Amino acid sequence: MTSRSERGNGLTAASRLSLIVVTASVVAPLGGLLVHNLYRDDSTWATAALRGGDLVTLLIMAPALVVAMFLANGGSARATLVWIGLLAYGVYNFAFYVFGAAFNDLFLVHVVAFSSSVFALIALLPRVDVVRIARRFDPRTPRRPVAGLLVLVGLVFAALWITVSVQYAVTGSLSLGAATLSGMHLVFALDLSLMAPSMVLGGVLLWKRRPWGLVLATGLSVFGVLYQLNLAAAGLFQANAHVEGAKTVDPIGIALIAVFLMSSVAMIWSLRNERESVSAAEFRHAA
Repeated sequence: MTSRSERGNGLTAASRLSLIVVTASVVAPLGGLLVHNLYRDDSTWATAALRGGDLVTLLIMAPALVVAMFLANGGSARATLVWIGLLAYGVYNFAFYVFGAAFNDLFLVHVVAFSSSVFALIALLPRVDVVRIARRFDPRTPRRPVAGLLVLVGLVFAALWITVSVQYAVTGSLSLGAATLSGMHLVFALDLSLMAPSMVLGGVLLWKRRPWGLVLATGLSVFGVLYQLNLAAAGLFQANAHVEGAKTVDPIGIALIAVFLMSSVAMIWSLRNERESVSAAEFRHAA
């Protein structure tokens, strides 16, 4: 069992690293949105997608992370689960800037944002009292609908990208529209290695009523909202840049944003007496 001092040290590390993430999540997006031709060596499709991600990171992810950390350090288990989801988004999102974008003036800032997100998540997860939090969830928590959503999204994306990959292996060509093969390669890699397995695992554990299932499902639902908002913003920037096939409004994307938002609210709202699930004294000690 993790001692109180060990948990406190972990949360302190997670908080400090998350502050670095917040700083980088302000500096990097501002550069991407305001510095002319920062992404000049990327394709029009990729540049618009990166700038769309910058907008979501700056306006939603960074301020939400500040609020989640503040409330979590005050003892809120709800905020802790949101914190997990925001850091997961940080890992996924900044991976595109580090490994996918062409080398640019903010490369080091993107590396800091990505690396800090990874290690903040590593520091935070082991210090969460998963069993105690799970016991605070209302018995009427919509476990199966949320679990079904996560598994379905994970399997659909996995099936899509596996099909495309097999098609390329067999025919040697792909029809990607304005998207570049190198850009989509990273999408395939991240979704198949991280996003899809995490969604399926979280959904299965939730369906089986495992404590980690409740924690992961809530965090992944928050991640899903930001992930879909990122895609929607990318579409707006791509349409504005007259990228072939880009949609200003994608009905499927809007539907997924709404579904993930409802899933997040349902899971967070179902967590009763959140300040009792993670000791406020432990969080204050961490601060």
